[in-house]
Amino acid sequence: MKRQGTFSGKTRFSASVLRELKTAFRALDRAVRRRPWLVQGSVNRVAPKTPSASVTYTWTRKVQAKTVTVALSRQQSAAFRQAIEANRRIEAALSRLRRVSQAALLMELPGVTKRRMHTPQNAEPKTIPKGA
Repeated sequence: MKRQGTFSGKTRFSASVLRELKTAFRALDRAVRRRPWLVQGSVNRVAPKTPSASVTYTWTRKVQAKTVTVALSRQQSAAFRQAIEANRRIEAALSRLRRVSQAALLMELPGVTKRRMHTPQNAEPKTIPKGA
């Protein structure tokens, strides 16, 4: 990503940055359109503890720093798995979009100038006098 001339008040990114941002945004848009249901957490298949018992499914997630577990039917567990997978794909695409956006903003726009670029090599450290 290369810097564009001077800052004119409008954000102007190079063609490669714009291409990368548009690609990341399109991927995110496609992911959202494919799966409208988004759920966080995980679905667990719990094996029966006795031979006469049946398999159970649970959905576990964090709510206000506490783990919450909900019992699900087999059909619900399949739907929740798909929604969780879709959510993870969208989170990954959103993370990529954030990373590209951050890099573009830092590289393409002028930043602040530092007051002190470096400290002199021959400067002596300050000492504290005894008894002070």
